[in-house]
Amino acid sequence: MLNPASEHEALGILKQYLTVYKRTNYGKLSLLGGIILLGFLGNIVGFFTPSESHIAVIQISGEIGADSDVGDGQKIATHLLDAMTNDESSLIVIEANSPGGSPTDSQTINELIVQYKQSNGPIDPEVAKNILSVIKDPTTPFNENFESDIDVKTQPRKLIVAVVTKQCASACIQSIINADVIIGQRASLIGNIGVRLSSINWSELAKKVGVTSTVITSGPYKDMLSPWKAIDEEQILIAKETLIEPVFEQFKSDVIAARADKLKINYDVLFSGLAWTGDDAVKTGLIDATSNPVIVKSALEKIIGDDYKIYSKSSFSLGSFIKNPFK
Repeated sequence: MLNPASEHEALGILKQYLTVYKRTNYGKLSLLGGIILLGFLGNIVGFFTPSESHIAVIQISGEIGADSDVGDGQKIATHLLDAMTNDESSLIVIEANSPGGSPTDSQTINELIVQYKQSNGPIDPEVAKNILSVIKDPTTPFNENFESDIDVKTQPRKLIVAVVTKQCASACIQSIINADVIIGQRASLIGNIGVRLSSINWSELAKKVGVTSTVITSGPYKDMLSPWKAIDEEQILIAKETLIEPVFEQFKSDVIAARADKLKINYDVLFSGLAWTGDDAVKTGLIDATSNPVIVKSALEKIIGDDYKIYSKSSFSLGSFIKNPFK
């Protein structure tokens, strides 16, 4: 039997333990339940909130082909398709900041834009020209009484404006090359058009440390460019002819088809892998003008009379949250 002092001390320890238990378990469950509830409420509110006319913004960021909402070509293309088919979206902006990546992902984005333009017809060239003049006008962001006579909403389709921030290289160029207007910043890195295939080779190192690899193949080229085998010039030539060149030709064809009437540079130089600043990219004809995303946003919202609405956001996913609720 505990004496009163010991009993009081034991009760204090038990109470403290239960408090910690509640904090670490009930507290976590309450937090989890609250977050789930907020997620569902957000979706419900979004479902019942009336849709308003807006400028649809789709983002491309980081490596194209990465498993993210702003990197995966299929996800980006899906957002674009949503914007193209949404009656409430008045104009489409693609915000791009990518060093390149997967050609299949960039083709998915590019081909959707091409088909959209083919199926709906051309935009009046004067519209794009007038939009660029407003963006270049230094008074636009500060003109509270701005009135636009630029006719955008009655065009046969939605104008697509690509805005490059830090960089748009390689596969990123292929993704946005068919936008009606392409704008970069003066110091943006733009270009690096080409295809590359990298292969590490440690055959000499493996030989020195006495490590070997046994590979059984169905054909002589099944393990082509294996890092365990000495570099084979014949296989390098085959890889270039069967993998690099065909994809490169597809890339070149897309760029020429999209910008042929605007390009002011020798094709051998354009497709050499060089990159240019935004200022020089305007001179080559790869992009149409330089500005920055803040000025472009201000100008477009004033011209159209609608606010930006970012599509590149994943809605709440219970499955993803349960897998890692604190990611």
